[in-house]
Amino acid sequence: MKYIAAILSILLGSGGQYFLKLGVNKISGKLFSPFILKFFIFELLKNTNLLIGLFSYVISMVLWLYVLSQFELSKAYPLASLGYVVTMFLGISLLGEPFNLFKVIGLILIVSGVIFINQS
Repeated sequence: MKYIAAILSILLGSGGQYFLKLGVNKISGKLFSPFILKFFIFELLKNTNLLIGLFSYVISMVLWLYVLSQFELSKAYPLASLGYVVTMFLGISLLGEPFNLFKVIGLILIVSGVIFINQS
């Protein structure tokens, strides 16, 4: 169960990033206005993508609290780095972001590190 919670937390966090990116793209030109807080609250209430992204983060955080209660911190926190892998695949597949050799090497290093740390 603890690994399922970790995976769900990571997926929800990455999905939250994706939806926040979609939401902020709709309002990016207006983000730095003098009335940012008032504007942000108004935009949040009418921007479905931002709401989904924030909701995903809240659920991810609740699941992560459970994960922290079940794992050693030195093993749990590196698991969170798998979110970089998931988020990169979301960016590449859904947002058309570029994929290159350096990203492949980075992904291999992240996944290898998580495997090595969790084997200890």
